[in-house]
Amino acid sequence: MTLVSSAKRRTARQCCLLALLVLSSGLAVREPVQAQQALRIGYWQIPPHVIDVQNGKPRGAAISYFREYIEPRLGMAVVWDRDVTPPTRLMEQLREGEKDAMIFLGKTEERTEHFHYPQPYLEIPQALVFSSGHPIERVSDVSQLYGLRVGFLVGGRLPDALRDDKIRYDLIAGERLFERNVEKLLLGRIDAVYAPLTIALTNIIEQMQAGDRVKVVPIEFLEPVLIYTVFSKKTVGNAVVERYNEALEAAGSSRRYKDYVGDYEAEQKVP
Repeated sequence: MTLVSSAKRRTARQCCLLALLVLSSGLAVREPVQAQQALRIGYWQIPPHVIDVQNGKPRGAAISYFREYIEPRLGMAVVWDRDVTPPTRLMEQLREGEKDAMIFLGKTEERTEHFHYPQPYLEIPQALVFSSGHPIERVSDVSQLYGLRVGFLVGGRLPDALRDDKIRYDLIAGERLFERNVEKLLLGRIDAVYAPLTIALTNIIEQMQAGDRVKVVPIEFLEPVLIYTVFSKKTVGNAVVERYNEALEAAGSSRRYKDYVGDYEAEQKVP
């Protein structure tokens, strides 16, 4: 009996040691660590989708739609950032696991390495903004942009069709990204602004009362940009992403975001 008990103890110790070795070597298969009680969601300023922050609470069409249509169906509490964060910094926070989600982002192959992309909730036509006196009235071929200085964003999604050495990109980072690019355009420091998010830029142009000084020209050879709420692969598991997709599908059956954002803009203009 003593020999059998001793053998059992040795076997148990060996199993424990093996388990510890597997865990320490990183071979254990597990979902990302996810605080199931709440999702930490960040955002960047991009009117009308995210307008600003009042009393530590973000405002904007994308925020309101998420609160009204997605969150009640998600089954999780949501903790919003208390302030806007520049998009490049926000993406870094998701990569490092400091945030769980980002409310508004386009898709690139590099980003899919770090972020879960569920179903999109919006598609936006792509355009360029020129000064009103610029000779270009339609953009049907990339060669029309050769030699131009085009304003865009550091870390922004640039389509392959626009990655051309004959186009000079003037990239900026930080806050008020679209406003600053429009200001540079009006000062003649750049020739155009690339606008993958046409709705946001036209909204800003209207706020700046610059509609008579600039024109928005669609890029005819580019497909619309799809917009997503993305989740950190470091902190969020597939189950949460699936729940989000289910919530988004149910929300779309009640009211699509495309319709919601138009009504939201109209409401904001009411004095």
